[in-house]
Amino acid sequence: MFDVAVECTGSPNGFDIARRSLRSRGSLVMKSTYASDLTLDVSDLVVDEITLIGSRCGPFDLALDMLINKQIEVEDLIHARFPLSDGLDALEFAKQSGILKVLFDV
Repeated sequence: MFDVAVECTGSPNGFDIARRSLRSRGSLVMKSTYASDLTLDVSDLVVDEITLIGSRCGPFDLALDMLINKQIEVEDLIHARFPLSDGLDALEFAKQSGILKVLFDV
């Protein structure tokens, strides 16, 4: 069980997995928007005193267009890629000063 979970899948199943991974009084950071409806048991959140933290999302259309048209370069932001099975090593690597992005290959 964890104190904090970050839900970044955008899927209702991902939310459920993140929620079930939390201890009582844990925090669930919502770093996703959902393409379909998300059903949740609010009583469960209240009883376990779960804190939901939203994240600001800006307009994606312009950013996606700029990426597609190669108007911005993002490769320099990526410092390493790891297989998902090396997740703990990836997190240790990401904690280093100056590391911006670490990707998982799944």
